[in-house]
Amino acid sequence: MATLRNRLTKIRKWLNGNDDKPGKTGKPRKSNITDNDSAKMKTSKGVIQGYDGVTAVDGKHQIIVHAEAFGQGQEHDLLKPMIDGTRENFQAIGKEENIFAETKLSADSGFHSGKNMEMLQEQRIDAYVADPHFRKRVPRFADADRYKERTRKERARRSGHSRLFATEDFTFADDMRYCLCPAGKRLYRSGANAVTKGLCSIRFKGPKSACLSCTLRTQCLRHPERTEIRQVAYFHGRTEKAKDSCIEKMKRKIDSTVGRAMYAMRLAIAEPPFAHICRVMGLDRFTLRGRNKVNSQWNLFCVVHNLKKIHRYGEGFA
Repeated sequence: MATLRNRLTKIRKWLNGNDDKPGKTGKPRKSNITDNDSAKMKTSKGVIQGYDGVTAVDGKHQIIVHAEAFGQGQEHDLLKPMIDGTRENFQAIGKEENIFAETKLSADSGFHSGKNMEMLQEQRIDAYVADPHFRKRVPRFADADRYKERTRKERARRSGHSRLFATEDFTFADDMRYCLCPAGKRLYRSGANAVTKGLCSIRFKGPKSACLSCTLRTQCLRHPERTEIRQVAYFHGRTEKAKDSCIEKMKRKIDSTVGRAMYAMRLAIAEPPFAHICRVMGLDRFTLRGRNKVNSQWNLFCVVHNLKKIHRYGEGFA
């Protein structure tokens, strides 16, 4: 009980001296009494409380031209600060008024969002940013889903739970008036011009007389105890407005032969500095608290990385 009282006293004292931590929508986010500038992040080792160290790397020599540590779990809002910081660094040394006027930019799918694509277009930056489904559109990965399906079946068999039926398990009529569920029962069209996130779809739903008594309810419905009928959406294209969006333009750009070649270079440009800092220099975790201190630590290691590059290859750069 004494331990609990001490923790409660500590939390109350912290709450009295700190305000709410606002999120993007203005609503308060979950605070952390140890380091409120940090954020929860999903990693290969689970969810951790920490910071995201981001860098902008020169494509010719792998010199880090801008580095910053952010206490954010997602990278969607970090692209613009990194672009602004890189531009300011080059202006500070009198190198370029706008380094991105002729420079190409590549970034991974963590930075992909509609807002970022609009920002890149407005600033006329020649960018190549992968979307989350970029790899699925590569012809060499066309059959990759069959391994995922096999994995899902094996996982379901081990856990004793059946896989839920997906859209591909339903058979659609040629005239799209109805579709057949895995149990062989008809689901009738309930909407022909539905739009979801720019995608056009035809919706179907089953009658209660067929769904309520179906023996496959547990495989068809995620919550069969409270969901009465199954509904299915057949997606068949995008709206004209969606086709002309910044996201679709970036997809077409990065799916081109030139786009894939440009983005393929990112792995050899941006990732080696992280490997050098984390594995060779030993920074496998931040050891300080507070964004200012963590940002200073991250920049210090990035500066040492650059000095090592100059020390080893400086004569070759001249």
